[in-house]
Amino acid sequence: MLSRGSRNVLMNVYFLIAAVCVMISDQITKYIIVQKLPENSSIEIIPNFFYITHVKNSGAAFGLFQDSIRILTIISIVAIVLIIILKIILKLNYAFYNVSLGFILGGALGNLIDRYFVGEVTDFINFTFWPVFNIADSFLIIGFCLIIILILREYFKKGKTQGS
Repeated sequence: MLSRGSRNVLMNVYFLIAAVCVMISDQITKYIIVQKLPENSSIEIIPNFFYITHVKNSGAAFGLFQDSIRILTIISIVAIVLIIILKIILKLNYAFYNVSLGFILGGALGNLIDRYFVGEVTDFINFTFWPVFNIADSFLIIGFCLIIILILREYFKKGKTQGS
């Protein structure tokens, strides 16, 4: 059994590894797309369903807030600071919470790097029924969904034990 201090260190390691892995994979995939696929061109993977499409996005999700790089950069920085504060305050001792928060942090950092250094975000994952997105966007959503699932699980678990 791990001591409380060792467990806290382990949870921080999970959080940081998840964040760094997401951020690095996001930046590597964007670099490959920028180097290998001309902007506004596509590679068909599954006809009429899935493409790799190189586009630039100067806005946020779904193309909202186009050309609002400064505001989106500030929002990203505030979100990153809030994630770190949340991590510190809550002292979550569950690996899934820490990995989920790490996914969100890594996604936010990945897109912040693009906004700050390039002035726009590179998107390339293109399902024909959804706006084009990237690895950072994916892990932001995965992280949020996992946290919602974990919170709901805890809520229903407490409800069962209180109702018994």
